[in-house]
Amino acid sequence: MHRGAEVEVVSPAPREAWRQAVAADSGALISHTPEWLDTICAVDGWKDASRLYVWPSGRQLVLPMVAKRIGKFAVVEDSLPHGWGFGGLVGAGAVTPDEAAAVCADLVARRLLRLRVCPNSLQGSAWSQALALGPPNAITIPCRAHAINLDGGVGAVWKRFSDNARRGVRKAEKQGVEIECDTTGRLLGVFDELLTLSMRRWARQQKEPLWLARLRQRRLGPRSRWRQIAERTAGGVAIWVARWRGQPAAAIVVLRGPNDHYTRGAMHKELAGPSRANVLLQWLAIQDACQRGARWYQMGQSGWDGDPVGRFKESFGARGYEFPDIRLERFPEITRLVRSMRAGARTLVTGRS
Repeated sequence: MHRGAEVEVVSPAPREAWRQAVAADSGALISHTPEWLDTICAVDGWKDASRLYVWPSGRQLVLPMVAKRIGKFAVVEDSLPHGWGFGGLVGAGAVTPDEAAAVCADLVARRLLRLRVCPNSLQGSAWSQALALGPPNAITIPCRAHAINLDGGVGAVWKRFSDNARRGVRKAEKQGVEIECDTTGRLLGVFDELLTLSMRRWARQQKEPLWLARLRQRRLGPRSRWRQIAERTAGGVAIWVARWRGQPAAAIVVLRGPNDHYTRGAMHKELAGPSRANVLLQWLAIQDACQRGARWYQMGQSGWDGDPVGRFKESFGARGYEFPDIRLERFPEITRLVRSMRAGARTLVTGRS
């Protein structure tokens, strides 16, 4: 425990206070819960480095964070690690730029090798304004994610769908697309088969070697890792599979918690396109979120204006939210050099700048 100029910090965050913060946050996800952090630690070997911030007014916010030692002395901390969902602050009410700035100041003062914060996209504005104050050694990667506000329930959400999305749902139902949902990990094999097809298609579209596409997908976790996550989260990982004419056409993975987060998708394009299986999958997952009392259905990161993935999400009434992926590093110039070298290597391999 220590005190800054105004804020008291307790690490690791006491679990009771943490759970209260999650319960009070209307935008919280399963990735903000202590149980999810325990899963990260058990599956990937991190340690609990969560931080509770207490202001003189009594205001409390929790930063879910994990730590890992690199070598003998260096330590890195992430909120959260790549592939584990949104981190950032959780607590009652909207996070303010001043609060985010206070947290950045606390993290910078610790002078670790690297700290990463990938906040909830709904808090993007507060974090961006905090970074404008100029914390030293900060590297920011501009990001954009889409989310659907579920206020009003199923009927209100349906009305906010585009005409094309509603036609897609009706067409899929008329053609007899069958949907199955599993929360035990049983359908991971089906998802992996569709993901392999999608990966090969993406590699052809981007004119990149198949090995590079496989490496990128491996970063998101093999089947064994997702099976452990499903087993440890007790219904937190929902795998939705659409079948058309007896064959798997599309599948999505949704992380279910206080709010839901559509985090992965894959399809057999020749089946999913004509059947509109993807549209029906999303509609049923959105209904499920509404019926369980969620306020938000996060749809994950997207490209910028004109991106077809973003337009697909917006057809369901999703809105784009900009947010910074923040790196606070002791030697930021090294990271910039490594990123530049990686970009150059990608250009050599794919022929694209």
